[in-house]
Amino acid sequence: MHSLAIDPTCLGATGLGIISHLAIFIHGEWHLRVPALFEIYSLLVISILSTSYLVGSYATGLFSSIIIYRRYFHRLRHFPGPPLAAITKLWHVYKCMDSRNHLVLGELFKRYGPVIRTGPEELTIIDPAIPDVVGGLKSQFTRAPFYDIFLPDLTMGATRSVADHDARRRVWDRGFSPKALVVYEERIIQYAELLASQIESIALDNASSDSGGEAVINATDWFAWFSFDVMGEFAFSTSFQMLQDKKWHEKIRLLVDGFAMLGMASPVPWLAQLGKSIRPRPALAKDWYSLLQWSKECMDQRLEMKGDRPDVSQWLIEAYLKNGSQEADRPWLSGDATALVVAGSGTVSSVLAFAFYELVQDPSQQDKLLKEIQDIDIYDRVQLQRCTHLTAFINETLRLHPPVPTGGLRVTPKSGITFNDMYIPGGTIIVAPKYNIQRLESSYEKADQFIPERWTTQQDMVKDSRGFTPFSQGKYGCIGKSLAMTEMRFVIALLLKKFELKLP
Repeated sequence: MHSLAIDPTCLGATGLGIISHLAIFIHGEWHLRVPALFEIYSLLVISILSTSYLVGSYATGLFSSIIIYRRYFHRLRHFPGPPLAAITKLWHVYKCMDSRNHLVLGELFKRYGPVIRTGPEELTIIDPAIPDVVGGLKSQFTRAPFYDIFLPDLTMGATRSVADHDARRRVWDRGFSPKALVVYEERIIQYAELLASQIESIALDNASSDSGGEAVINATDWFAWFSFDVMGEFAFSTSFQMLQDKKWHEKIRLLVDGFAMLGMASPVPWLAQLGKSIRPRPALAKDWYSLLQWSKECMDQRLEMKGDRPDVSQWLIEAYLKNGSQEADRPWLSGDATALVVAGSGTVSSVLAFAFYELVQDPSQQDKLLKEIQDIDIYDRVQLQRCTHLTAFINETLRLHPPVPTGGLRVTPKSGITFNDMYIPGGTIIVAPKYNIQRLESSYEKADQFIPERWTTQQDMVKDSRGFTPFSQGKYGCIGKSLAMTEMRFVIALLLKKFELKLP
């Protein structure tokens, strides 16, 4: 009987793979080094193609060690969750290909409870107490590797350096002061009136037809065009002309599509880094870099503008010119301007679309809002702020349809934390999905129903409001919250006064 011979070279390659994992790859973050590692390993494969079994043996040792460690020895091994989630985040990419991660997490919550291991280094926590722990004023949490996806551009909204964020936030604060917001209102009114005028012209075009003046419009597109045009003014002091042209701007369309794909890749930031490094670049990466170049060109034009046209970039540019290191600060200037367009427009357009969806679903809400605003001057921001049902209506929209349903990944401090008598190790990525937290039956009576009165006359329907953080909080909270609320209040009031809404 012959014994099975084992090639010592092959065995050594397998052992080297195991050692590579336990001695090197198990430590620190590697997502930014993936392009270099891919290139090195590709060269090795090509150079030793004649002994490809060695490469296979090495890979077998490396990935077997990773799988066994993550599944049975990792510090998060005791937390419940899908078995594949413990091994790789690629399972999550597959699950999120239809952009419905919030529903995926909802199903996991039903099966595993409020604390779920959704990745090798990640826990998703669906509990009303977690937003304050993660993002409260005393929080020591930092941003997760996902935020490096925007490099080499730099922006306050994505930098992982707390010091850089805090320094940049002080510049941004000047652009969103109460005094500055008063100046911006004129432009919000201008574009809201243009939005109403364009919708009215569509209705008039239908007046002589069998529709009797009724018009069916794609409200999602119109609200997006309004929001992007407004934020184009605030970022670059120029409109993208989408409301006027009644169509998407080519680069803004790329932006929207690109961020949809970005959301799909967010569970595995190394995959995005690899995609950006490949030559020739994949179509999506080409579009991304084309968008970044266009953004820089827009900022070049903004820098050349003269006069005192007030916008948010005015404060960013002022800091840029005073700093004395313009070349080093230029990535911040371009990155922040792009972030302003994306963050500001995305929130407002999304909430407006869902707000009007809820209005056509329940005409009684139209009646209540009209009754509240009929005797006030809607062009007076202070009067609109006093409309309690209007604010409650927006809050309920934000509760059920948060603009960022599942994002905002944070990393626990090195010392770890204790949450609900449960120790969570340091360096763990925490996901606190707003969509799922804000629909908890333990926090809201009839949690899946749209009832604005829960914020006013029926406050007993809110059992626990700690999880209601649509604009986030703490040092990473949305700096443009007041501006967004001003936009949404005025657009809703203006369109309700001008039009009757109903489903087609």
